[in-house]
Amino acid sequence: MSSLYVQLSRYIQPTIIVFGTIGALFNLILFFIRKNLRSTSCSLYFRALSFNDLLVLYIVILPQWLRDQFGIDWTTKYDWCCRISLYLTFTLYALSPYYVVLGCFDRLCTSSTNARLRKIATIRVASFLIPSMVIIVFAVYCHVPIEYKLVTTSTDSYCTVTDSDYYTGFAALLLIFSCLTPPLLMLIFCSITLIFLRQQRRRIMPVNQTRVRQRDNQLLKMLFIYVISNIICILPFSLTYFLQVYNVQNTSGFTNTFVEVFILLININYAISFYLYTLGTPFYRDELFSLMKIIWQRIHGRDITVINQQA
Repeated sequence: MSSLYVQLSRYIQPTIIVFGTIGALFNLILFFIRKNLRSTSCSLYFRALSFNDLLVLYIVILPQWLRDQFGIDWTTKYDWCCRISLYLTFTLYALSPYYVVLGCFDRLCTSSTNARLRKIATIRVASFLIPSMVIIVFAVYCHVPIEYKLVTTSTDSYCTVTDSDYYTGFAALLLIFSCLTPPLLMLIFCSITLIFLRQQRRRIMPVNQTRVRQRDNQLLKMLFIYVISNIICILPFSLTYFLQVYNVQNTSGFTNTFVEVFILLININYAISFYLYTLGTPFYRDELFSLMKIIWQRIHGRDITVINQQA
């Protein structure tokens, strides 16, 4: 473990945990309390995204920080902890991007003129797709607790893989399934959604065309946010890790440092959904401000009531 990574982890990981927790809780409250958001299928995907981000923060990132800074690492003491911890790490890392994919697909169905597609964008279907995605992701990585194990030497213990062929294949799986596929699907679904919206605009020619154009621009903004944030946060680690695995004999300490630092970049991706998606989208931002205004008015009104009673 490089000293650069340890120094960066000391300050970045707690910041990720604090701001990520605040953002995820705000998202959960917003998409649960606001009636016009709670009644839509897309809100279920955002709630699932926020809940999974919380799991990543406290099941993956917090143990990473404890290991880096204080040497607290149960994966090097118990074999079952090694297997389960790595299994949860890979599955939880993969789930959040795929929840965003489901949200993009839901928006596609909502914007379609096909009645069958529009029937998919319902709470009932979302309640089925979310656990189905969990099952798929856990099934894709079901080999992790089998191949990873605790290896003990005379000087140290490691949670690692002993099969070199599996190691190289697993690197390719990470690159394709967890890093390339989600942003590609987001791009495809959101692009099709834009086509549907523009077709509706040409056919209907609404009077408030400016409003429709603003909705299109908002969707374009969301598209770039989804794709760019995933590419920036996830792809660098995957490419570096892939090159490291396929050049094991030529791997240098410099490459190892890059791999470790890019893990921090991946973790940032699980703390920014609220700040990029919710605050970055005018519709959701307005809903958040309306909710905060209602809460403030209720608290302020209660304070006035208490003061009047005391007087």
